[in-house]
Amino acid sequence: MAAIAIHSHTSTLVLLSLSLILFAGFFATRVTKLFRLPNVSGYIIAGMLIGPGMLHIIPEATIENLSFISDVALAFIAFDVGRFFKKEVICGSGTKVVVITIFEALVAGVAVSVAMRFMFSFSWDFSLLLGAIATATAPASTLMTINQYGAKGEFVNTLLQVVAFDDAVCLFAFTLATAFIGISGNEGKGLVNLLAPLFFNILALVLGFLSGLVLKRMITEKRSNENRLILVIAFLLAISGICVILNVSPLLSCMLFGAVYINLTEDRELYR
Repeated sequence: MAAIAIHSHTSTLVLLSLSLILFAGFFATRVTKLFRLPNVSGYIIAGMLIGPGMLHIIPEATIENLSFISDVALAFIAFDVGRFFKKEVICGSGTKVVVITIFEALVAGVAVSVAMRFMFSFSWDFSLLLGAIATATAPASTLMTINQYGAKGEFVNTLLQVVAFDDAVCLFAFTLATAFIGISGNEGKGLVNLLAPLFFNILALVLGFLSGLVLKRMITEKRSNENRLILVIAFLLAISGICVILNVSPLLSCMLFGAVYINLTEDRELYR
């Protein structure tokens, strides 16, 4: 009975916390709209205010129970970003996206690593990890702002591709950083630290690619909108769950899932 009571108490806290988070986000955007700021600014401010760092309205333990929502949300966002990776768009961008991504990401990583080492006197190991993390960008806020203002055009296509490729650069940089730390720490596992994450991320990419092929076969003209959405959500949840098991981010896998599907079908309605 005690276990049931604890479980019921935890579930209640999670449900109430979700409600408070949504209300806080809603009311915060009422304020940011007055200043003509993007909605995402209101969401960030609301999260800071009600989180454990300031007002403690949402306790830290409850946030840990809500961590799965981040994986699910990231999967949906990544799938949506995938629709911008159409063959003609990528061919039109040429090499500029690759050049922009490499310089934008690596310059940020190097700057953060050097700053952490010489300005804050952190160890090189910790500084390299922070620098590797700094190479990534958040696709959620970018996509949310673009959708809010209905922005379109070559700049938007380039921006979204750079944001997406950033995470691939971050993955590679973080893998190299952890491998270097393993070698410098005489753990004797440097090669394992380098190859294992790469292998699992490649496996996740294969999963996303195959999911796009299978979804294309399963979604026919006879499918209702409800069944089409059910299939997509089922695939995204499955990919997210498998990526959690592999201890990798579902971002790249779901992004490739969305890219493969849009290139095979031209089915823009599904993304709407």
